[in-house]
Amino acid sequence: MGRLIFVVIAIALVVIALLLRPMDSPSNSTDPAPETTASPASLTPTFVGRQVCGECHEENFHLHSKSGHASTFVNTRDSDIAKKFVGKTLDAGEPYGLLEYSMDENGLRVKRVDDPSNQSFPLEFALGSGHNAVTFLSLVSDADEDTLGIEHRVSWFAADDHFGLTPGQIGSSPTTLAQFFGNSVQDEHMHACVNCHTTSGKIIDKNIVDLVPNVNCEKCHGPGSEHVRQARLSNNPPPFSVGNDDWNAESELQLCGDCHRLPIDFPPKQLREYPRLMARFQPVGMLRSQCYLQSRGKFKCTTCHNPHQASTAKSTEAYVNDCVQCHTENTADHVACPVSPQTGCIECHMPPLRFEQGMTFHDHYIRVHPED
Repeated sequence: MGRLIFVVIAIALVVIALLLRPMDSPSNSTDPAPETTASPASLTPTFVGRQVCGECHEENFHLHSKSGHASTFVNTRDSDIAKKFVGKTLDAGEPYGLLEYSMDENGLRVKRVDDPSNQSFPLEFALGSGHNAVTFLSLVSDADEDTLGIEHRVSWFAADDHFGLTPGQIGSSPTTLAQFFGNSVQDEHMHACVNCHTTSGKIIDKNIVDLVPNVNCEKCHGPGSEHVRQARLSNNPPPFSVGNDDWNAESELQLCGDCHRLPIDFPPKQLREYPRLMARFQPVGMLRSQCYLQSRGKFKCTTCHNPHQASTAKSTEAYVNDCVQCHTENTADHVACPVSPQTGCIECHMPPLRFEQGMTFHDHYIRVHPED
């Protein structure tokens, strides 16, 4: 009995000693500090959407909303341009014949007037800003059950608000039933159509997964979830911009040229001859110009363009001022125009060229043009 009492007393003394022991303060504790940052998995950035970007970047948000990049990809059921086709009968040329258009709950549909089966073909997506044109893309299965893109034969063009043959389809001939509604687009070209008109989207089995339509903030800046997380925790978050610390003119050209095209996308003969058609691909022309070649790597797209703003929103006078800022008179670094050093730069050295169906592009091969 005495031994049991001794054990109980000993235990009680240990408990009392533990209760009376001073607690370590956070400042003198030798234990590791608790983890306050997110786990590596949670730091993998994801898309947040342009509306979230607009919470802080209001000016750029509103500029972007009026630019062509904000409306480059939409389901035809939600497209104002697609609705222009409804009820129309349009001539697609021989041997395609007349095409009739209708709309159902899934989007725009088209059928051939002289097709006895009376079957319609879905036109799923409307691609293009509408500043020049809008073309429809459908995803179907080919003979091997692989996904195939069909670029519709007829497009809408902003010039005179008219319908016409899609560029590149004049003289083509159908070899399959699907091709009676447009040209086939396969493999990397099909994926490029989606990639260059969306912020995110991957074609899998005739579907586009992880779709973020239009060319929004995160197309160029990258997924913004981590930036947003830090911005909501701090009044002075780390900067979040395009590229890395070594970002330069070449990096910017690669980014823009990924969709607006680069010399690597064309055969050498075409690059040497630089036919009129090349004016559609601005980086290709710019890279040939002395403005770029003599700039020591400083001349780039954003030298003249605000990437958040429609190029047409900037006045011709403002573009001329960009030229004059460099080509000042009485300086050894740049050549001033001997004909008109203060005015007329654009119409002389970057004239707007008119293409099929009234589409217009400024030639970015900045030079004295041969016809001048």
